[in-house]
Amino acid sequence: MSLKIYLLRHGETAYSQHGTFCGALDPELTAEGKLMARAFADAYQAIPWAGVYVSPMQRTIATAQPLCDALGLP
Repeated sequence: MSLKIYLLRHGETAYSQHGTFCGALDPELTAEGKLMARAFADAYQAIPWAGVYVSPMQRTIATAQPLCDALGLP
């Protein structure tokens, strides 16, 4: 049996839009970042996911949420 681990960086924020590192700050996703998250979910929802793990930052939660919604995960 093999294990695949997918690593995904959060969608675009106002900081990443300008090439600025935001570190411990917790900016929301931009409209484009939300589209990126939706596109990822659309492309990868057919994979048999064992789990989805994110940091407590709102930008990472918002990036994972469309996939979790598609998979019926909280």
